Amino acid sequence: MIDCSISIIIPAYNVEKYLKAALDSISSQDQLPDEVILIDDGSTDRTLEIAEAYCFPIPYHVVSIENGGQGNARNIGVSMSSCEYVYFFDSDDLLVKNFISSVKDQIRRNEYTDIVLFSGESFNDSEYKGNRWINYCRGFSGVFNNRTDLLKKALSHNGLFCSPCLYVSRKSLWGSDKLKFDSNFYEDEAIFYPLLFSCSNFVVINEKFFMRRNREGSTMTMVPNIKHVNGALNCIETTMRLYYKKGLSSKERSYISKQLQSHCLAYIVSARRAGFPLILREMLRVIVKARSVSLAGKAFIYGIRADQLNTVRRVYRAIKVLKSRKSSAGDAAVV
Repeated sequence: MIDCSISIIIPAYNVEKYLKAALDSISSQDQLPDEVILIDDGSTDRTLEIAEAYCFPIPYHVVSIENGGQGNARNIGVSMSSCEYVYFFDSDDLLVKNFISSVKDQIRRNEYTDIVLFSGESFNDSEYKGNRWINYCRGFSGVFNNRTDLLKKALSHNGLFCSPCLYVSRKSLWGSDKLKFDSNFYEDEAIFYPLLFSCSNFVVINEKFFMRRNREGSTMTMVPNIKHVNGALNCIETTMRLYYKKGLSSKERSYISKQLQSHCLAYIVSARRAGFPLILREMLRVIVKARSVSLAGKAFIYGIRADQLNTVRRVYRAIKVLKSRKSSAGDAAVV
């Protein structure tokens, strides 16, 4: 295996208009990756044809599968990778020219770190009429050998972006018996904290290497549907499992609890926008676990109709229990 080798894994679905530009941004790197793996996820346009016709001077593998979602395609790519590190790149986006060389330099300089996180930038496709715009700037750089230090720094800069296009990680962290992506939407959200809690050391670079295309019809701009709802539920379930993981400190669990609240609110919004009723037992389970009065209030405001009297009563009781616990904790501290 080549030292510090990197596989670029690309899930591709109906991106005939954008795929060549994405591949060109890889082939124009000042230092090429060691391998490119493209998984055609059952495209119905010319995506597979364009992928197969493209030439790289490095190992390049194109596999066509039945449509199973980005997460499934990435998992297959990981199973095919022969490199030390993997990078998940979306087939409609772009990379800056010094991406590979800069990341490899950071890996070597920092004792072959488990993960390198970096910044990105949005740009609008020429035909895009929407107003979605996210600044993917981490806002800080550094080397971290303590997970809580990383989380504290990242959250203070609002720089904890979960997109797989914004980090390079060790392949050994991934696999069927380790980390893998879910088949629903928000698969990147669901896997991000488990990934961070599988790493022991971290490098963060504030430099922008990734360019995200805002376009019509992407998973990020489409109207929420059942896949969004199920994906949000999977985020909750995955984070709950992480919360119960043995050996975590109280500080680490507090960060996981905050992430759990975030996933819960995302589920409320997704379900409401998609027109699906909330699974109330899931809501109450998260509220009790997170011990968050504010989350209970937001669930009531954003997720519950006024005519659902039983739900209102149950949320009210949950709030009372939480207030009682906090009050008891405060009294104990005074004593």
